[in-house]
Amino acid sequence: MDKPDPLILFIPRWYPSEEDPMLGLFVKKHAVAAINAGYKVVVAYAVPLRSSHTDQNFDLRLIESDKLLEVIVGYNNTGGISGIFRQFMAWRKAVQKAVEVAGKPDLIHAHILTRTGIIALICSWFYKIPFVVTEHWSRYYPQNLQFKGLVKRSLTQLVLRRARKTTVVSNRLVDAMKNCGLKFNPGILPNVVDTDLFVPGNKMDSVKKRIVSITCFDEKAKNLFLLLDAFKLIKEETGATELVLIGDGVDLGKTMEYAASLGFQPNDVLFKGMLENLELVDELQQADCLALSSNYETFGIVVFEALACGVPVVVTDVADLAIHIEPVMGRVVPVGDTTAFKKALLDVLNHPESFDPEIMRTFVLKNYSPEAISQQMRNLYQPLINRTS
Repeated sequence: MDKPDPLILFIPRWYPSEEDPMLGLFVKKHAVAAINAGYKVVVAYAVPLRSSHTDQNFDLRLIESDKLLEVIVGYNNTGGISGIFRQFMAWRKAVQKAVEVAGKPDLIHAHILTRTGIIALICSWFYKIPFVVTEHWSRYYPQNLQFKGLVKRSLTQLVLRRARKTTVVSNRLVDAMKNCGLKFNPGILPNVVDTDLFVPGNKMDSVKKRIVSITCFDEKAKNLFLLLDAFKLIKEETGATELVLIGDGVDLGKTMEYAASLGFQPNDVLFKGMLENLELVDELQQADCLALSSNYETFGIVVFEALACGVPVVVTDVADLAIHIEPVMGRVVPVGDTTAFKKALLDVLNHPESFDPEIMRTFVLKNYSPEAISQQMRNLYQPLINRTS
């Protein structure tokens, strides 16, 4: 009789739901990678309901497909003590229902600290099973410092000390966490690039060179004003270029206003809105270059999606990009340097023969494809499961 696939309980701080189908998509991709590695996965997730529901405090949803079960509990977040209590109850309901439907897990995987780590720690003690942690959050960087207070630091350190394994999505994020006073010895678990979706395509002939940027329009993090300033300098030297901005976010309106203030000609800067799947891939396949001008990133998934399509990149020195981007893949420039960013863009646009799409894609396949991450997750999980079985 075949032994059943081990069951992993995911407890994420962010996860796609009706409230936000894009939030934490990278966590769901990790769940799928775990399934492809030979595990079953049940996700327990609590999320504030989009609007106040006076007649219901909780909304329980079960979504099941093959070896993935998602238990999502929406809760009426009214703030104050009652809101905190409802959030606690929502997490409790999510975990209890996950175990009731899927069975006792063999391992717990918490994503995005600190709250989920505390829940994982409690569940680990209650069910007598190990837990691991993966951190994705940029809150440890000085430019986005939200990791403050003795209580938060102490609880996070407790979780890291009790976790059997801790992984982080980049070395730079590890350094930021340690600079905040956390003591731990993590491994690196990158995000997943869908290399079946992001593939090279046939680029149509065009008189214009096309720069594409995929962003969430959060100016503090993404620094799109720098990209627009650099593009303005490019337009002063060569007219046959266009900038395509893809995405949505809180600072979209402000970014559009700033672009208008720079006096571009019609169709110089194109705002395409939120694009997904094949529409997004098509835009990348028609690009001469992907630009990422961020002040900080934890991973920079769009860079590797572009490389999977064979598109060279110009990026700032964020996450671990400077370690990975070889000269045949693109250019890395200092954060905040408009002149250097402009020069790098022109270098890529004017010398396409200097870049090798095959090397770009091979690098992504080797390091970030679903198969590559599945193997890393197998290496993370299996020794712990074998030890407790």
